Amino acid sequence: MGLKQKSFFILIAIIIGIGIGILIWRFLSPAIGRGIFYYKVEGDKANLFLLKNSSSKQITSVSAREVDPGDFRPPRRSYISHSRKNLIYFKQVEEIPLENQESSEFTAFRIIYEPTLVNLKNKEEKKINQSIDSASLVFSPDDSQIAWIKQIEESTYQDIETSGKKRELWLSKIDGEEAKLLASFDENLILLKVWDGDHIYFQGLWDITNRSMGRINIKTKEIENMVPRYCEKFLENCKNIEFSPSGNRFLYEIQTKKDDKDITELYLGDFNKKEFLEVLTTDEISDRLWVDDEERFFYTEQETVRKEGGGGETEVRETIHLVDIKNQTDDSIYSGSYISQLTIDVGGRYLYFLEKEKEGENFKLNRLDLKTKEVKTILTDNYNKILLVQ
Repeated sequence: MGLKQKSFFILIAIIIGIGIGILIWRFLSPAIGRGIFYYKVEGDKANLFLLKNSSSKQITSVSAREVDPGDFRPPRRSYISHSRKNLIYFKQVEEIPLENQESSEFTAFRIIYEPTLVNLKNKEEKKINQSIDSASLVFSPDDSQIAWIKQIEESTYQDIETSGKKRELWLSKIDGEEAKLLASFDENLILLKVWDGDHIYFQGLWDITNRSMGRINIKTKEIENMVPRYCEKFLENCKNIEFSPSGNRFLYEIQTKKDDKDITELYLGDFNKKEFLEVLTTDEISDRLWVDDEERFFYTEQETVRKEGGGGETEVRETIHLVDIKNQTDDSIYSGSYISQLTIDVGGRYLYFLEKEKEGENFKLNRLDLKTKEVKTILTDNYNKILLVQ
């Protein structure tokens, strides 16, 4: 066999190997790829589906959360890895009555959640033996680790301040093993948002009004706090901070009055450049969602309008906007009623969201094709029985 023939057969073998690898990747890892995840509750189970375009496939089933006897909801918190191979959700396992309650007619309970790792390929569950705050967990960029805030027993800001406890940030493997303390915070609550490169971005809360935001370098352990332009020291006047997928950019709102009318000014901040730009001014902003390119984002704007047919009755009208920061455009792409849970698929072609039906109390899971602007309803159910997982 000549040298050219050998080279040809080697090339064919490489091509075949790549093709086999792609097939294995597609068929053995069903949770990878385009689409979004959502829960749909049936009985006491929350079934996790992968929705691609308009076709849903059940991936696994986990324990639902019981809020009242016989009333089950999706898990309170769920986190999916970047590779989409693993899920961490918090399973409700116990209710403990709170002590020193002022009212004897009403008993408040502290809900105990158990962090659980689910392999979305083989559906195996594994309890994570760490005390993790369900509101604060992020995967590392390569999915080999998780960062989390240690759970404490105190239930109110006042209780935490009285106890003098610090909020601790820990790193571990995704199953909770080899846990190491990274840093401690003075704030009463720390919400981890994004882990990108060497930085973990977070928001802190002292109480309902006073907040903080910043990032911590996991190598140097240096904490960099940020007070955006026009924000007061403890961010009392800055609302609804939304970090971009990398964490470096963020949106924030400042509430002002104009002609005795509440106005929302939306600003764009940048950690690295220390730049702050006004993006738009509107009456009321509800949800916001970044696109992966970090040059665009969605937001919903609410307004009260008169119902068709007269009678003087009003209804809430909500419009989805797509803002292009670079080109300075703001396009209305859909109008409906009570829109929530904006979620974009990995490919960036479809936007999914929940919308209340005109009649009745159910909500529709809609898919909006961003290219054709076509809207398709995937399913309809009780709002409390479906949840999009971002």
